[in-house]
Amino acid sequence: MRFRSSIPLLTALFLTCMATPAWSGHGDHSTRNRASFQIEAVREIANDWATARLSVVAEGKEAAAVAASVNKAMAKALAQAKRVKLVEVRSGSYSTHPIYDDGRVVRWRASQDLILESGDVDRLSGLIGELQSASVLLSGIQFGVKRETRAALEDELISEALKRFRTRADLVARGLGSDEWSLIDVSVGTSNSAPPRRHMERARMQSFSDAAPAPALEAGTSEVRVQASGTIELD
Repeated sequence: MRFRSSIPLLTALFLTCMATPAWSGHGDHSTRNRASFQIEAVREIANDWATARLSVVAEGKEAAAVAASVNKAMAKALAQAKRVKLVEVRSGSYSTHPIYDDGRVVRWRASQDLILESGDVDRLSGLIGELQSASVLLSGIQFGVKRETRAALEDELISEALKRFRTRADLVARGLGSDEWSLIDVSVGTSNSAPPRRHMERARMQSFSDAAPAPALEAGTSEVRVQASGTIELD
């Protein structure tokens, strides 16, 4: 009776082994004829957008008075900047912190950023010169490519990159002795880089004339890059 009862179990184990494919130890043959590579399309373009960061700064013994001074100066600077056409204006970060001397708070310092953006560098430069005063200081200017300009160029470069990818795939296939290939996967990425071109001026409590000289600006160029990477299978 014990012997007969074990027959179904042995039969089930035998059928399971028969249904399980054997491992050959040679890997997946379906991926043997695949090749992966990456290409890049690059274009240099003149910067057409400038972002200037200015700061309204005040110091004093009373925190409330310092904050009120910054608020007043910022309101005046915003109103003046908004009168200039073709310049985007917004306020930035605000900070207040104590200044210590021998472990004691001796005065307070407050500051707030003023952000100006424009595609007209000369107009922006003139406005910066007008705004610089005892409490409005230039922190820095950065140049780049306007979003719309970059998007249009990226579309062109994507088409160019994919065309180069197909050309490279033909070359790889012929080099490996195949006349045809099939696309397995492809990914496309973009990047934008520019050499460091920044006008900097250290913020300091120093008197300026009401109309300080406008800074001399040079927009320079940026590089827009598109990478296409993928895998093909030789037919």
